[in-house]
Amino acid sequence: MTNVHHGMACLLLALGSALTIGDAAAAVLGPGQTMQKGQRLYSASNLYYATLDPNGDFVVYRSSDGARTWSTRTPGSGAVAATMQRDGKFVLTNALGTPIWSTPTRGRHRVFGLTAWGTAVVINARKWKPRDKRAEPIVEQMLTRRAKLDWQSPAADSPAIRRRQAQAREAALRSNTKRSLPPVKDRPER
Repeated sequence: MTNVHHGMACLLLALGSALTIGDAAAAVLGPGQTMQKGQRLYSASNLYYATLDPNGDFVVYRSSDGARTWSTRTPGSGAVAATMQRDGKFVLTNALGTPIWSTPTRGRHRVFGLTAWGTAVVINARKWKPRDKRAEPIVEQMLTRRAKLDWQSPAADSPAIRRRQAQAREAALRSNTKRSLPPVKDRPER
């Protein structure tokens, strides 16, 4: 990494930024910070990342295969920036600064991030007490140290949802096999 990129990465990490610069990435987007199209916000596990696609859709992808796990469903909207506003809303805006999509959150001290299982979240970090003030904030650590969850995306890829989907598939298979078996006829007694 060049000295310029290294200095920018250190500055962004110190601010709690979630943008990727070279090989560095932090875990949250802090108040007043903005992502432009193509920039990525990674989960602490690096298993997921969020980005504002060129078509204006803000999407969470699974890193391993590029599968979309959640989106704001805003393609073609003209969104050019994703900002964690100081008023507590995570907002997509067009080139004129007009809001296209936002979370229903409000209040100071909010941050946007991704959980290890790929859920987009807005956290109230007002009472969060980091053990190491120089470390980059990580969503799961924030939630275990007095931060509060304000909003989360429906996670199509969480372990609990995968379990429920598997259970639903198993139940459907059981009911289909019961329907497809021919009825058992009573045998005449001899």
